[in-house]
Amino acid sequence: MSKKAHFNPKSFTWLISLAVMIVLCVGVIVGSKAIFNLANAKYDKPVEIDFTISSTKDIDVSSMNTADFNVTSVQEGVDASGKTVAYVVKGTAVGYNADVPIETETVISADGQLVCSVQVLKQEETEYLGVRIAEPTFTDQFKGRIFPLKARGDSTQGSPIDLIAGSTISSKAVMEAVNNAQGFVAANLAQPEAQQ
Repeated sequence: MSKKAHFNPKSFTWLISLAVMIVLCVGVIVGSKAIFNLANAKYDKPVEIDFTISSTKDIDVSSMNTADFNVTSVQEGVDASGKTVAYVVKGTAVGYNADVPIETETVISADGQLVCSVQVLKQEETEYLGVRIAEPTFTDQFKGRIFPLKARGDSTQGSPIDLIAGSTISSKAVMEAVNNAQGFVAANLAQPEAQQ
């Protein structure tokens, strides 16, 4: 004779176990989201830039790993007292028009943590769409952003940048050039105590 498991309607331990598991799962999900939001809060809004560059001077980068970051030249920016406050990094990235690289100039705080400004110096991207990467409506959103930068909607940690609809390859290329400029500064020049 085979024994069959039977359900005892008077036993509610299974129901209590199920309720406890549901409450724990919801707690983990809500807690994880809260921790994620707290960790990413510093990336949500631009930071105030509290210094002014009075002058710049060229830095000899010939012995540095410029090719790893597509960097073409770097200048040191100093304030009125002569203190290094930023680096002006020129670099390139490949956009939609792979034949002509996009040339950018990124100003990064001396500690390598903050974007001060971004300019697209040269580009030959698609007419009407890709060319918009050089417009202030796109480049101004980089100002005051904490590194790393990411495309809005990307689930990784970083400051969100709105890509240009219909021109994501071009706008991602600019974002890549800015992140590369920061990578170069962090690897070669950053002064951690500069902005403390």
